[in-house]
Amino acid sequence: MKSIFIPLLSVLLLAFVGSGCDKAQPPPDKAVLFKAIEDNVHALEKKDMDAVMATIHPKAPSFGSTREFVGELFKALDLKCDLSDLQVVTASPEEARVSFTQKTEKTGGTGEFQNNIEKGVHILRPDEGKWKIFNTIQISVTGLDGKPLGTTEAAGAEPLPAPSTPSPESAPPPAAPDEPAKTAPSAPPAEKSAQ
Repeated sequence: MKSIFIPLLSVLLLAFVGSGCDKAQPPPDKAVLFKAIEDNVHALEKKDMDAVMATIHPKAPSFGSTREFVGELFKALDLKCDLSDLQVVTASPEEARVSFTQKTEKTGGTGEFQNNIEKGVHILRPDEGKWKIFNTIQISVTGLDGKPLGTTEAAGAEPLPAPSTPSPESAPPPAAPDEPAKTAPSAPPAEKSAQ
């Protein structure tokens, strides 16, 4: 009886211990997600390249081109960005989507830029325990007068590749990887990508 009892006890113990280790991680808190997006915008306004890149997921589609795009932006423009309407659309331990509205205005610099309001969805993913912008879906970009500035994507549409690097005059500041889009500082290039 001893020989049957010990293996059975071992199997039960393994099942109990194993199930305790497989606890699903909870989805990220909205405050953590919002801070990642706000940090992106603040870094862009301060023209802090390292801080901007720290908010972009290293595996984002246009991570490599974002640094160059943002560097050119920093040389030509000073921008002010106001985030509003942040809402978690979906959240899991692997990915979160946060809708946003971002108003971006030129405050200085020699480059051309059309002040705008962008509506979109940032896609964030964790990287070594920190949530970062992986991509951005740009839903609409309008001038401050409400007139459309570019193409729009229907809400719920599958993410598209980020638009080609926009000229500073008509593009909102980049947001993140995947060809820095004409997204305002906190918007990763429209999924278009992230910044």
